[in-house]
Amino acid sequence: MNSTIAKQEGAILITTLIILLLLTALATSSFQSSTMQEKMAAASAQHSVAFQTAESAVEEVLNNSANFATASLSSTTLDIAPQFNTDNSITAEATIRQRGRTNTSGGFSIVQGSGFVAYVFEVTGRGRIQRSDSTIVSESNVAQGIQWTAPN
Repeated sequence: MNSTIAKQEGAILITTLIILLLLTALATSSFQSSTMQEKMAAASAQHSVAFQTAESAVEEVLNNSANFATASLSSTTLDIAPQFNTDNSITAEATIRQRGRTNTSGGFSIVQGSGFVAYVFEVTGRGRIQRSDSTIVSESNVAQGIQWTAPN
């Protein structure tokens, strides 16, 4: 009976160490996986903020008809600084460019005979998130076409 106990003295220790090693590997893998998921969620949130900032810049341009009047007289791209407040790390830019002009005539009861001019514009907005060292964290661009009709 004493010989059986003597043969098994280290078996439980080795088995316990193997199980502990497997649990440690599993815990390390779970930690790395959750860290990666957290980074992906943060990147997704930052991209969403950059996209919404770009959308806001486009909306700022679209809500001011003076931008279209100025752009219809210009053959170049106009840069417009949005008037909404952003965080220091978030910047927004917008441009408006005339893409074409079409004369329309007939069928209008207002100012009959003189017709209208249909301008086609492209409005582009850009939202950017930067770190304090000017490293770009996330950037998003939004483009939208619009037609603006005015009397000839």
